[in-house]
Amino acid sequence: MKTLFLDMEWGQIYGSYRRDFILTEIDAIVYNSENDVPILESKKLSYDIDIVIIKNIINQVGKTVGVSVANTGRGEYQKRFDDSYRLTKNDRVAARKISDISLHELRKYLQTLFKKHQVDRIILFGGNEDINIMRKARVNLSKLKIIDLQQIVKKETRHRFSLDKLSIIIKFYVNKNLFGSKNFRYPLPERYKYLIKPHKAIGNACRIFIVYKEFYGVKHEFVQQCRNYIHANNVVDES
Repeated sequence: MKTLFLDMEWGQIYGSYRRDFILTEIDAIVYNSENDVPILESKKLSYDIDIVIIKNIINQVGKTVGVSVANTGRGEYQKRFDDSYRLTKNDRVAARKISDISLHELRKYLQTLFKKHQVDRIILFGGNEDINIMRKARVNLSKLKIIDLQQIVKKETRHRFSLDKLSIIIKFYVNKNLFGSKNFRYPLPERYKYLIKPHKAIGNACRIFIVYKEFYGVKHEFVQQCRNYIHANNVVDES
């Protein structure tokens, strides 16, 4: 069975409504359990438009800190965010055309991946928004099984963990050669060694993959670690 661990990153169009967004990254790990070799796939999308992005910073208990404005087409990042800023009507129309282009790129890229790797199922984490985006992009999902790993972990632990918190719990790590946890490690291709970070899509795909390996590979240990974390940090459910 070929499994695609998928993560997509997008930003809200700066000054527009929350549902107006631009895709910036589409990244995945393709995994065949028979040979235990993950294949990393990545596509970056760049457009000349300002978007609101989550900063790649988490605090000591796994909470994301801060937002900023970026324009990937111009290579501009960490621009100041003004909550009161709004686009004009004409600018919104132009922005939504760019959004449609990004959705077209998503459909074309994913369908190429599905065919190239003969994918049987997709594993997401907190995947409702991802599924909505793929449907909006008219990606054909009819022959694929879609699994939300966050919901599976919640059923077992009775707690809805974020990917950031689970990464802390399993001690996810990355160095110039490897990515993994205490129990699992895999070689990291040279081209990705500086990209495995929180809220970078390829980094999230790697983290989803390792959480999956921990959950199904050492399930009792994984669940106990989650319970220990809840107790130690007085964590409130994130539903």
